[in-house]
Amino acid sequence: MGEENLRFKREILGVAFLLVLGSLLVVYPFLDSLILGAATAYLLRFTHQKLNKKLKNDILSSIIVISSVMGTILIALFLFINNFYDILYSLNIFAQDLQQNVNNIVELLQLPENFRAQVIGFIGTLSVGLENYLRSTLASIPMVMVHLGIYLVTAIYLYKDGGKIKRKTFHVIESLPNEEQKIAKTLITSIDSIFRGIFLTQFTVAVIIGIMTGIGFYLIGLVTSPIAFTLFWALVIAIAALLPVIAGFMVYAPLGLYYLLFGEPVKGTLILGFGTLVVNILPEIFLRPYIGAKQLNEHPLIIFVGFIAGPLTLGLKGIVLGPVLLILCKEFILNYSELVSS
Repeated sequence: MGEENLRFKREILGVAFLLVLGSLLVVYPFLDSLILGAATAYLLRFTHQKLNKKLKNDILSSIIVISSVMGTILIALFLFINNFYDILYSLNIFAQDLQQNVNNIVELLQLPENFRAQVIGFIGTLSVGLENYLRSTLASIPMVMVHLGIYLVTAIYLYKDGGKIKRKTFHVIESLPNEEQKIAKTLITSIDSIFRGIFLTQFTVAVIIGIMTGIGFYLIGLVTSPIAFTLFWALVIAIAALLPVIAGFMVYAPLGLYYLLFGEPVKGTLILGFGTLVVNILPEIFLRPYIGAKQLNEHPLIIFVGFIAGPLTLGLKGIVLGPVLLILCKEFILNYSELVSS
């Protein structure tokens, strides 16, 4: 009877697993939003716990946390839509000025005419491509709003009901045999610690990069001439550092290129060199693996591959799934194989 009951429970779990896979097929187009929503919910619960320790008011802490997220997203969306055509106009002006500067450089250096034509053609193509991308982004706002809605609802509900889900999950696990129960609980505990380590790593790296960018831009301004809005650029690059690989490049590269082509080549070159070394190479090769290895108690190589390969392979969701999957794979091979075989 006991064996039949155990087999019945395992069959139920197997069916549940298949149903979960089927559900994933249905929600796959919105998987990025769901995973980022779940990750945000975890971050919100972590922030809520820290804030509630100081305020001693659970409702007030929840209101502050949720209002901060909603306010930030709505302000960013409003600013983008409200300034969309200004962005397009500035982009066209920038492309025209860039072409004129290329003409001046070609005439000054007496470069071949075909070189000038190729460079100007490339600039025109790039400008049109960026303009089309911005227009397509504006046209896709209805779908963006759907993704944003799914993301917000997922984040808020998991933030609100995360404790209940965790308790119910452990209640189901406690009905399993001891060996399987130990495996499941250890996996959940590992995932929880991995999530916390990932967020702390990303936040710590972003803060360090922001501070280093502010100091670096200030020193570049002392050597050449002051860089306008230094603190603003440091903040933007710090936020961009939360997205590994190329996000920081998309901030400092246009800034450096602007100075490079508009009369301050030394300042532009210093910004591009500083950004490449400090914002891109240093964090990905050394800083993120080192801090991640300390936070997660893992080998730096696993952290390096997870944070680099995850976003490149899986997109936005890879920022979270990349390190999680690699670390869980290592944990399973080293720690769980003996339990499974028993």
